[in-house]
Amino acid sequence: MIVALTGVDGDSAVADLAEDLAMLRVAAGKRVLLVAPNPGAYDAQLYDDLVVNAAPQGAPKADAALARAGVILALLRPEALERQDDCALLLARLQLAQRANPATRVLVTVAHGRRPLTAHQAGSLLVFVAQLPHARLADTLVLDDSASTYHTRHSELELPAHKQERKLCAPEVRHLYREIFRPAGRI
Repeated sequence: MIVALTGVDGDSAVADLAEDLAMLRVAAGKRVLLVAPNPGAYDAQLYDDLVVNAAPQGAPKADAALARAGVILALLRPEALERQDDCALLLARLQLAQRANPATRVLVTVAHGRRPLTAHQAGSLLVFVAQLPHARLADTLVLDDSASTYHTRHSELELPAHKQERKLCAPEVRHLYREIFRPAGRI
């Protein structure tokens, strides 16, 4: 499966999240290739999954990855929700990818600091998701003050068996991983 991660240009969190998801997939025993925005030649047949950082807008290979993806994860920041131009460009890219591949699952998530989203930001997020047919809002990721780890309600509610997996990623990233790689047919 191809999993493409995207967001507003210049957000390094997309690359970090792609790396975390690829590590979790490898830990699950899959052959995974983490693909950079402008990759060299590779044979996709050698891997079970491709995790692609498709963040750079206008990069032909990034846009092609979005069009071929089984799952697209769009990572937004509250600041981007306030800048309609940034969201409009990302929305157009995602709509184009959905037209090219209607079977693509689109998940949208937001990474923000300890302060919750404002009412305006939450509304902007819901409007963004509503403009993407069959897209859904995944869990939000709350970055701690150092912006290096994630915390959400899943920190407290996660099953004890999953809490033992702390060696790789925060519980929130593991929860997002389970949303992305859920078995076909399960909602």
